[in-house]
Amino acid sequence: MSYVAASICLILAGGGAALTLSRRVRLSHALFRVLVGGGCVLGAGPAIAALTGVDLPDVRMTAGVPGGPWVFGLDALSGAFLLAIVTVGGACALYGIPYLAGDAAGRAVHRAHALVALLIAALAVVVTARAVMPFLIAWEVMAITSYMLIVFKHDRPAVRRAGLLYLVATHASTLALFALFALWGRDAHDLTFVALTACAPRLPAGGAAVLGLALVAFGIKAGLVPLHVWLPEAHAAAPSHVSALMSGVVIKMGIYGLLRVIALLVTPPAWWGWLVLALGVISGVLGVVWALAQHDIKRLLAFHSIENIGIILLGVGAGALGLAYGAPIVAVLGFAGATLHTLNHALFKTLLFLGAGSVIHATGARDLDRLGGLATRMPLTATAFLIGSAAIVGLPPLNGFVSEWLIYRSLLQSGVSVSEIRIAVLATGALALIGALALACFAKVVGVAFLGRARDASAGGAHEAPRGMTWPMVALAGACAAIGVLPAVVVPPALRVGALLTGGPAMALATVADPAAGALTVFTLSVGSGLLVAWVLYTALFGRRRLRAAAETWRCGFARPTARMQYTSSSFAAPLIAAFRAVAGVHTDRSAHAFATHAGDPVLDGLALPAWHTIRTAARWFRPLQRGRLSRSLLYVVAAMLVLLVYLMITGRTT
Repeated sequence: MSYVAASICLILAGGGAALTLSRRVRLSHALFRVLVGGGCVLGAGPAIAALTGVDLPDVRMTAGVPGGPWVFGLDALSGAFLLAIVTVGGACALYGIPYLAGDAAGRAVHRAHALVALLIAALAVVVTARAVMPFLIAWEVMAITSYMLIVFKHDRPAVRRAGLLYLVATHASTLALFALFALWGRDAHDLTFVALTACAPRLPAGGAAVLGLALVAFGIKAGLVPLHVWLPEAHAAAPSHVSALMSGVVIKMGIYGLLRVIALLVTPPAWWGWLVLALGVISGVLGVVWALAQHDIKRLLAFHSIENIGIILLGVGAGALGLAYGAPIVAVLGFAGATLHTLNHALFKTLLFLGAGSVIHATGARDLDRLGGLATRMPLTATAFLIGSAAIVGLPPLNGFVSEWLIYRSLLQSGVSVSEIRIAVLATGALALIGALALACFAKVVGVAFLGRARDASAGGAHEAPRGMTWPMVALAGACAAIGVLPAVVVPPALRVGALLTGGPAMALATVADPAAGALTVFTLSVGSGLLVAWVLYTALFGRRRLRAAAETWRCGFARPTARMQYTSSSFAAPLIAAFRAVAGVHTDRSAHAFATHAGDPVLDGLALPAWHTIRTAARWFRPLQRGRLSRSLLYVVAAMLVLLVYLMITGRTT
C-alpha cells in the first residue's frame, strides 16, 4: 500500500504543479506529464501484484472522526479497478495537454489539468478504502471534481444544463449511499468493511434494503437504465479526454460498488440476481438502440457506455445467481467476465472517446453528417478508432471478444444446471442481439465519418492530431490488441477476482476455465496472425499502386455526384431503428424543403423531466414557508420537537 500512497502523492503533485506554475506553461506541462505519468506507472505495480495473488497487508489509521479507524487495502478486486484507473487516467491526462492547448482563451486550462489529477487520485482512494468514512469522502471528491470538469465550457447553456443534471443525479447517489451505510452499520461496532461483513447475517430480510439501496446508489453512478439520464448529457458536454475518463473509469465505480457489496454480503438472494440480470438486458439492448439513433459522435459513444454497462451487469447478475443457487462455476465465470469487461471497456471506450476528440479537434464538428473522408486526412486516428470499434463490437482478436466470451460461458454454463438458474441461459440471445446492433452502429460511425467524401468544409480541411494526442491512442490500441491475442495472460487474474467474490479458493476454481483459455489463445493468435499476413500481402501488392479507371463509372444519370448523395448517419440506421420505433426515441421533422430526424432520450424526455417539473410546481406551494416571520419559524420548530417527542414516547426510545 505504500506504493499506492506514493502513486497518489505523485499524481496530486502533478496537479499542484499545473496549478501553481500556470504562468510557466512549458515547465508546468513537463512536470504534469512526469509526475502524473510516473504516479500512474507506480500505481500499476501493486495493482498487478494483487491480481497475480500477492497478499498485500491493509493499512489502519486512527481517525479523530466518528466511524472508527480508516482502513486501506488492495485485493484482486481493487487491483483490477486500480489498474483501469491508472491506465486510463494516465492516457487521458497526457492527451488533455495538447487537446486543451487551443482552448485556452478565457478558460483556466491549468485548473482543468489539476482537477484531472485530483479526480484520478480520488478514484484510487475509492477502490482502496476499506472503511465507510474514507470511501464516502473520496466518493464525494470524485463527484464534485467530475462536475467541475463537465462544466469546463460553462459559457454554453447546454453545458450548464448537463452539469446541473449530473449534480442532481450524483448527489441522489450519495444520499442513497448515506442511507445504505446507516442501515447496514447501525449494529456494527465501527464502520470498517470488516465490521459490516460481520453484521451482514443480522440484516433483516437477507439485506434486501441494503441491496436495493446499493442498486440505486451505484446504478445511478454506473448509468444503468432507467437511472442513466445524466450520462449522455454529461459525456457530450465535457471535454473529450474528460468524457473518456468518465466513461472509462468514473462510471465503473458503480460496478465496483456493486461487486464490493456482494463481497461483503457473501451470498445475495436470488431475486436480486434476477433483477440485475434483467437490468443488464434492458440497459444493453436499449443503450445500443439509442446509440444507433444518434448523430452526435460523443452522445453516440455515451449511449454505448450504457450498453456496455448492461453487458457487465449480465456478468454480475449471472455471478449473483451462481452464488444464490450454489453453482460456483457460473459465479466465478460471471464475475470474472464482468471484471474483465470492465477493464476492457475502460481501454477501448477511452480509445474511442480520444479518437472522437481528435476528430473534433481537427474539424470542430461533432455531427456525423458533417464529416466524411477523414481516413485519408487522419490515417492514424482512423486506424486507432477502427481498432476501438472492432474491440467494442467484440470481434476477435481484440479484448472485447475475450471478456464477452467469459460472460457467454457463464450464461451457457447456467443452462446445464438442474435448478432455476438454467433460465438465465436465455440472456445469451440478448447478448448476441447487443453485439449485432453494436456492429451495425460502428459500421455506421466508421463508414460515415472516415470513409467516403467530406460532407463539409471542416472535414475537407482536417489534419492529423498532434503527437501528444496520437500516442495515448496508439498505446490504448496496443493494449486492446495485446489482451485480445493473449487471453491466457489476463483470464486467470480475472478468474481470481471471480473466486474472491464467491468466497472459494481462488486457484481451485480458476483451473476450471484454464484449458478453454489456452484454446482461446490459440484461436485469437491464429486470427491475429491471419489478419497481419493479409495486411502485409495487401500492402505489398496494392499499397503503392494507384488503381486507374478504364472508363467513367455510370453515375445513374447524374453528371456530378456530390457528397450529399452519400448515406447519412440517420439513413444508414433507418431500417434497424424502424424495428425498434417504439423505444428508439426518434422524432421526425418533415417539410416541403427538408427531412430530418432528431434522437432524444425517452426516459429523460418522457419520465425524468416531467417528474422534475411536477416537483418544481409542488415546491412553489411550500416556498412561502421560508418567507414567514420569525414567530412562525419558531412555531415550526416547536411543532417539529413535539412530533419527535411523541415518536420517542411511542417507540420507547430514550436516546
